[in-house]
Amino acid sequence: MESVADQPAEVNRRERIWFFPDKFWQTTKDMPPEQVSNLMEEVERYAAAKDLQALKKYPFVFVGDPYKKKSRQPAPAA
Repeated sequence: MESVADQPAEVNRRERIWFFPDKFWQTTKDMPPEQVSNLMEEVERYAAAKDLQALKKYPFVFVGDPYKKKSRQPAPAA
C-alpha cells in the first residue's frame, strides 16, 4: 500500500504557498485595476514556477505553514 506522503500530489508543508485575499485587497486598494491584474499575474507566475524566494516579498503571500507556532529561542544567559 502506498502512503499519502509518497504521492506526487502531496505538497511539502514547509513549501506550501498561502494567499491571503484580505491582505491582497488591502495592499492593492489604491492601485488601478490594470496594475492589480499585472501584480496577480506576477504572483501566479512565481507560484507556478515555485519561486519561493520571490513570493516571500509579498505581504499577502506566505510560504510554509502560517498556523504553525514559531519556536521561541530562550534568552541567552548573561
